[in-house]
Amino acid sequence: MKQFLLEVAEKVKKDHPKLEDLTFVFPNRRAVLYFRKHLSALLTAPAFAPELLTIEDFIGRLSPLRVPDKLELIHRLYQSYFEVIRGVNGLTPEPFDQFYFWGEMLLRDFDELDKYMVNARQVFKDLSNQKELDSSFDYLTPEQLEFLQSFWGSFDEDMSAHKKNFLHIWRQLPDVYDTFRKQLSDAGLAYEGMLHRAVAEDIGKIGPKTSNSIIFAGFNALTMVEEKIMVAMVGGGAGEVYWDIDNYYVNNNTQEAGLFFRQYQHHPVLGKTFSNDTPANFSSKKKVKIIGASQQVGQAKLMSQLLGDMLAQGMVPEDTLVVLPDEKLLLPVLHGISGSVEKLNVTMGFPLGSTPMFNLIELLAELQLSIRAENFNHRYVLAILGHPYVTAADPVAATSRRKEIVEKNRVTIPSTEMMAGPPLYALLFKPTELNGVLAYLREIITSLGALPLITSLDKEYALHFLKLINRLEEVWGNDKVVDAEEAPARQMRSEWKSFVRLFRQLVRSQKIPFTGEPLKGLQVMGVLETRNLDYKNVFVLSLNEGALPASGNKSSYIPFTIRKAYGLPTAEHQDAMYAYLFYRVLQRAENVFLFYNTETDILGQGEMSRFLQQLIFESGWDIERQVLHSPIQPESIQPIEIRKDEQVLAGLVKLNEGNSRFKGISPSALNTYIDCQLKFYFQQVARIKEAREVEEDLDARVLGNLMHGVMELFYRKIQERKKSNLIEASDFSHAEVVIDQLIDSVFIATYRLDPDASVVYDGQRLVVREIIRSFVERIIKHDQAYAPFTIEGLEREGLLYYVPISHMPGQAVVGGKIDRLDKKGNVVRVIDYKTGKDKLEFESIASLFSREGTRNKAAFQTMLYALLYKSNYTEEGIRLMPGLISRMNLFDDQQEVEFSMNRVPVTDAKVLFPEFELRLKGLLEELFNPEESFKQTENRESCRYCPYKGICYR
Repeated sequence: MKQFLLEVAEKVKKDHPKLEDLTFVFPNRRAVLYFRKHLSALLTAPAFAPELLTIEDFIGRLSPLRVPDKLELIHRLYQSYFEVIRGVNGLTPEPFDQFYFWGEMLLRDFDELDKYMVNARQVFKDLSNQKELDSSFDYLTPEQLEFLQSFWGSFDEDMSAHKKNFLHIWRQLPDVYDTFRKQLSDAGLAYEGMLHRAVAEDIGKIGPKTSNSIIFAGFNALTMVEEKIMVAMVGGGAGEVYWDIDNYYVNNNTQEAGLFFRQYQHHPVLGKTFSNDTPANFSSKKKVKIIGASQQVGQAKLMSQLLGDMLAQGMVPEDTLVVLPDEKLLLPVLHGISGSVEKLNVTMGFPLGSTPMFNLIELLAELQLSIRAENFNHRYVLAILGHPYVTAADPVAATSRRKEIVEKNRVTIPSTEMMAGPPLYALLFKPTELNGVLAYLREIITSLGALPLITSLDKEYALHFLKLINRLEEVWGNDKVVDAEEAPARQMRSEWKSFVRLFRQLVRSQKIPFTGEPLKGLQVMGVLETRNLDYKNVFVLSLNEGALPASGNKSSYIPFTIRKAYGLPTAEHQDAMYAYLFYRVLQRAENVFLFYNTETDILGQGEMSRFLQQLIFESGWDIERQVLHSPIQPESIQPIEIRKDEQVLAGLVKLNEGNSRFKGISPSALNTYIDCQLKFYFQQVARIKEAREVEEDLDARVLGNLMHGVMELFYRKIQERKKSNLIEASDFSHAEVVIDQLIDSVFIATYRLDPDASVVYDGQRLVVREIIRSFVERIIKHDQAYAPFTIEGLEREGLLYYVPISHMPGQAVVGGKIDRLDKKGNVVRVIDYKTGKDKLEFESIASLFSREGTRNKAAFQTMLYALLYKSNYTEEGIRLMPGLISRMNLFDDQQEVEFSMNRVPVTDAKVLFPEFELRLKGLLEELFNPEESFKQTENRESCRYCPYKGICYR
């Protein structure tokens, strides 16, 4: 089947012997290349080539104005906006970084208004007055007036702040539009729509700046400017038009793909350019296959596999096209087909915002935003040290720094410390003010681009970012719109956030072009690039709603109703255009493979494209349908049971022996064993540890550790000052003064802060400091009332309890660290500090060992601490009182600390020890019994916050 451009070349060669007298105008540059190829293949003798132009080039040569890049246009638009808005009472101009987003949208609106030759001042006029609407717009049709009334009628209702702000800005847009155009014109510049409109308005005077005949080929969905220029050329006898159409959608009023052609057929001038014999390539015999695959990457992998098989069977790469409506699939597709395709040409660009270089720049911006008193937040330091580029620069330094930060739990790190090391670190971790941000980024990107270990593609990323930064410096760096005295509210370039917001918006619109031989190899294109091009084999991916047709939610300051009234493009316009592109790329193909994602999003959006549905039910093609799926046969979750083999028993023995600092099984480990044997195995025997992270969030455990540290430091200071363990009421007289100092000392020690610098409390730290202060003040107040007493131990370690076990040659050893031991008279209190909801009551000794129901873990732990003390000190006549200081009893008026068993205060734990020791021995016998397996708990509530629940599928 002949390609459209080949048909045009054959007809032109036949009808126009002198090709040099012709000028061809195409929708895009790719069509120019392919037409030149077809035309040269038809020539049998040397000939002068015709002039081949895109529509933008053709219109551009008819005007002396120049179109700058978008960044400069938006910056100049901001200057015009600022000039207009600052002269209006009650309106304050936004800073450039905030303006950029809607400034880009406004520039697009101005561009469309000019391309469709709409009276911009009339569009932006305040039409909320019904009489004005009736009198000023008598030239509009009743339908157009109805659209305007439906929009502006809503403004007669209660005016919200949003509506008022919209109207305020809307009323100034005519002046912004006129000022912007004048400033551009004075500088010899224009945006594309402005240039197009100027040419169209003067087309009668300008005429074609060539004596050649103008031939337009392959156009659809013309703007008003393009239509006027084309009509002027064709109507004046200097032009021809070749339409790339098919009978299937042009002569069927229900097919949106032919919407614009049906309109042009009734045009007094363009209608004469249509042939009476409309091609019918779409209905020709084709091999069509529609394939569904789960997820986007699934499509890419399936397409790559199918493409590789067909290439192996002899399919010609030059006859093959892969269309990607979703640009995010570009890399998966390239990775998938790289092994089976020798030559490849990619027409679409790769988004600059999807590169690892942009990821690093965002991390650097967050790093600079996180700086407090020359200290960086660990989160961004760790992320930057883990970035592939930084790791490639010096893997050893990056790994060791990350390990040190995590192990020492360093929440903040001084910038001077981070700058010491590899040369790159001095650039990355240099505190930078906003006025030096471009130089800061340029220096870093240049250094990264020179690294020998990064790939050529990464160097390409660096090059494009350097170009963007240099261009940004040229335009934004020379901003002279206003100084701080003229508009203090503007505060431009005052914060890094402003730059980050602007830079993200700039990068979002940038793409890295792929270079290659456009006429050789397999072709990968976006939807718009396929115009006028025909291939024998066509693969189209992402045929889902929102991808093709693309989502119609393009931002605009001009609402739908006003767009409809003035004939500006709407969502229907875009759908008709994409429908044409879809049908057109298929109409001359012979082998068609269409892929869609079978998985919708969480809102049910993204179902099969309506274009696919239309093909299935309307085309009459014999379509083969296939849905790729993997049948899931989940196995039932079986309870996990760990038998005590030799390796497990060896682990238990090792746990019993402890290490150089601690010996024995701790009370908290035994608490875990009672709650869940399997968790005990994972945690204590198998040593499956959670990934270590810097603990910035001050949860209950961290809060408890901080409070323990403050209380230990408080009493050690008294002991050091008095050279005695006796604590008297007078020792608390200046407690309030030293509490804050002690809290600072504990924070410095915990988070490795600079001891010579004052501790900065903000966010969570500020809240935690107040909580710790209130806890400590209440404990001190209680202790002052209890004084005098003697401190027997603070964070006491080394106390051991030995239990003979029948299943091992030695003895089971229990050991732990007691928060506090104090003595008054013949009473020794064994105190445990808790910041949770632990209570002072328990039912019985048996309940402390029970795996059913609720049990008092704090009571079990404190009783065990008391047993440890009793086993190491045999003083007669001493009562051991286990006690608890927690937030449940600390703020009670009575401030009781002793436990109660079945509502009877435990004033001497020795009375309870016989039963407690008996049950503890039974628990340890079970633990070391090789016949007893480690099993999961039946209490699912215990699994809620367990770190191992992912292993157990709980």
